[in-house]
Amino acid sequence: MVTGEEIPERSKFWFRHYFATGATPRIFDQITIVYCLVLAIFAFVVFWPIISKIKFEEAFFTPLAPFLIYLLSSLGFSANDAIRILFTVSLIVSTVGVYLLARDLTKRQVVPILASLIYLLPPIPVFVLTFFKRGLFEVELASARSFFSVVYGDGAHFLALAIIPFAMLFFIRYLKSGSRGDLLLTVVCGSLILLANRSQSVSLFLILGVCALAEIFLSRGWEKIKRLLLVIVLCVGLVSFWYTPDFWVKSIGLFSEQLTQNFKFLFPLPFTLVVLSFFLSVVFFAKQEDRQPIFMSFLLFALFALITFDWFMNQRSYIAHPYRLLPNLNMFTAVTVALALGAIFDKLRLSQKFAFEVWPIFLRVLGALAFGIVSFMTLAVVAQTIFPYMLLVLSGPSGLWIKISQNITSDRKQALDLAGENFRLVGTQDFGHYWFGILLSFIFLILLVLLVTGRGKADAGSQSNNAGFKEV
Repeated sequence: MVTGEEIPERSKFWFRHYFATGATPRIFDQITIVYCLVLAIFAFVVFWPIISKIKFEEAFFTPLAPFLIYLLSSLGFSANDAIRILFTVSLIVSTVGVYLLARDLTKRQVVPILASLIYLLPPIPVFVLTFFKRGLFEVELASARSFFSVVYGDGAHFLALAIIPFAMLFFIRYLKSGSRGDLLLTVVCGSLILLANRSQSVSLFLILGVCALAEIFLSRGWEKIKRLLLVIVLCVGLVSFWYTPDFWVKSIGLFSEQLTQNFKFLFPLPFTLVVLSFFLSVVFFAKQEDRQPIFMSFLLFALFALITFDWFMNQRSYIAHPYRLLPNLNMFTAVTVALALGAIFDKLRLSQKFAFEVWPIFLRVLGALAFGIVSFMTLAVVAQTIFPYMLLVLSGPSGLWIKISQNITSDRKQALDLAGENFRLVGTQDFGHYWFGILLSFIFLILLVLLVTGRGKADAGSQSNNAGFKEV
């Protein structure tokens, strides 16, 4: 038997996988910490000059965003400043989240750096076209707000989007290891998404389903189905004080009605495309763990793209607010494109040409920053070049951009009319259902504590597998 001491040390830096198959490595190392800080600063520099001048209008149907606005207001910030801070922090967190998710999936640095930079690309043309002008006029600020609302969503929607990469990251780790810590983090992230925005809650369940599917294809399918169901039940149970059983009964009824009305439109083209995409994904990617990142990211990209463009082309949808999925499409497009570019780097055999693994850690950090700067400048030039052509495709009276913007504006107006005031929370439950939901949330909180502390009965694979893995 080969012992761990006989295993040769492999690259710990850029191009090669450096953890044993099935391992769950640490999320942070020296390079990751530095790059997360750089991404956070860079995202702030890109966003804040424009965001700080925009006046937002929004009403909320879920409590997390208004609660955070209240906390910031208690510190002396105005409500508008609070939503600006919330929006900017959401971009920082989502950018870092995309980086950490791609890194955890691939166990390398090239792909996550590219993914985070590609994710940041959409606002760059707006940043260049507005910030460097001598003045920012109302029409430009209105256009910028429309741009951010379409690409990232409103404040609560963007807040939920920012948490999604972390929920996906911890959920995948939980599926692999059964770690109670990963279960806790997954449930916390999932519950926060549910409390932040309803539309992103639907996206969360789609993402959890795809991740579980990818893991089921590898091994221990029934065990991972149980872990998926446990996460969903705990997330839904913890937020029962807001999403009461009565809410779920009404929502499932509306969803069933909408699905029944549009089910016939699944055939033949959408159904054929879904089956073909799924079949190709399974054949080429699903059965091998090293191909799992492209399987999940491509399948999520295809899923969000099909729902969005089927709504745009055929005026129908199988879920509520399909135009709200564009930010998710943008996120998983970034990861998918980064994986494709990483494959190109592999074909160029750059790991043999540049021996990054023998560099001192300080030089590796500088190398990561230099690679990020060069990559961003290259991608920014490409984005700035194709931006006018993208506008021709997306804009216009019948373009995707205008249609999504009109629907978002209509949603916002209806919400403000219901709320009666800007940044106000719209209550949806009566007194009796509300207190019954609080009781359920308390029960599920106790259940989660018991499971995490080991006093409750978790699934068969609840013991963490991390201890058995050694970095190689």
